[in-house]
Amino acid sequence: MRAIQILVAVATASSAMAAAAGPFGLNQGDTAEAIGKLAPLKQGTQPGLYIAGSLPQGHQDLDSYWLVIAPGEGLCKINAWTPNKKTSVYGDEVQADFKRWQEALTSKYGAPKKFDFLRVGSIWSEPRDWTMGLARKERTLAAFWEIPASEGGDVGSIKVQAVAVNSGNFTIGLTYELRNIDACLQSLSSKKNANL
Repeated sequence: MRAIQILVAVATASSAMAAAAGPFGLNQGDTAEAIGKLAPLKQGTQPGLYIAGSLPQGHQDLDSYWLVIAPGEGLCKINAWTPNKKTSVYGDEVQADFKRWQEALTSKYGAPKKFDFLRVGSIWSEPRDWTMGLARKERTLAAFWEIPASEGGDVGSIKVQAVAVNSGNFTIGLTYELRNIDACLQSLSSKKNANL
């Protein structure tokens, strides 16, 4: 009987941990070594940056995950990307895909602050220039969620943003900043500047 109680307790604890897991099954403070046991990681071009093509609890419409992991702080930021997709110069496909991601996140985190504008004075102001304006970083299509600490969990903020590679291709990026982001970035900055 005691063995059954122990098994039930372990199963309950495992279920609680899985339920409490953060985005894509990752948690604030996870180390590169721990995440590397779940998915192959490549060292990025900057200190603390690791890249994975997939994660065990990743999203089927995402094909790249960039993780910021600092010594002593662990995981603090997740950038995830859709594959590059084709769009018209009018940006119809970009806007439809962005809306789908925004709605999915809204159903979980509530209404975001949305930014959809063209910079004043941009020459890419015609409807047929929509995607080129995005590619030239003169147009913004993004949504932000600030998650109150009172709601618990590791996620402090989320951003979904449309990014145009050129006038015919785009990707959607999701960024999750965890609550240890400030300490994490400070740790990476200190390490980078240690030899000055």
